[in-house]
Amino acid sequence: MNKSKDDTKDLSVYPVKIDETNMDIVDKYPLLPIPFFMVILGRVKAGKSNLLNNLTLSPRFYGNDFQVKILISPTLHDPINKNMVEHFDFVFDEYSEPLLNEIIEMIENDENDNRYLLVLDDAITTSFKQAKNGKVDAFSSLVTRYRHITNQHSGKESRLSIILTLQYFKFLTPITRTMAMGLCICGELSDLELKKISESYDFFGGNSKRFLSLYRQCRKDPFDFCFLNVDSMEMRRNFDEIVYSKKDEMKRLRDEQEANKSNEN
Repeated sequence: MNKSKDDTKDLSVYPVKIDETNMDIVDKYPLLPIPFFMVILGRVKAGKSNLLNNLTLSPRFYGNDFQVKILISPTLHDPINKNMVEHFDFVFDEYSEPLLNEIIEMIENDENDNRYLLVLDDAITTSFKQAKNGKVDAFSSLVTRYRHITNQHSGKESRLSIILTLQYFKFLTPITRTMAMGLCICGELSDLELKKISESYDFFGGNSKRFLSLYRQCRKDPFDFCFLNVDSMEMRRNFDEIVYSKKDEMKRLRDEQEANKSNEN
């Protein structure tokens, strides 16, 4: 039995028009767009601090993109942190939830409507451990809403970006893993830890062997790092060499399908 088509019943799903007037988004590709939440992972002397200095101070990266920079680190007196201590606007040697709340309040009430960068350098592993016991810590809560922290004077959102460094992937709560837009892996990690990273970001449908193989392509030299851009689904050796792109792979598969169809005809 043929059913007549009701042309007045349109079940198509259309993109929602978003008013971006109050959003402050800056395209920095191949880096993460501002605002962002980035994680830098690696053991001691793996190159985390060197990478962090470059990202936050050099104009080639994010050095000129933030009017206010805040550093929380228990290792402020390490020589490699000297430049950040001298050039950041606020530095603290200990993380606490009240301090985090004060920073959020400062952003919301900034009459100059500045753009903020918050760096937490090996600062909050204790908080993450507590969160595993069922408590949602303030930082995990923050990363779910940092893009929507609104300046009360201008009405603009997206005033805060965050960089978190830590030594062990297991210290990340499920929330922080999910919300990270990018992950820099410095130095050597165990295959077990790399497998957990692969499963968390699922670039290859659970194929951890492929992830491990591509990770090793990123680590040709001792201080190379692997950059996972979750936002664009890319793996890079450092920031400038693509070793995997989901977009390129999908294009290759479509091209192969088209070629197979042509051959069948």
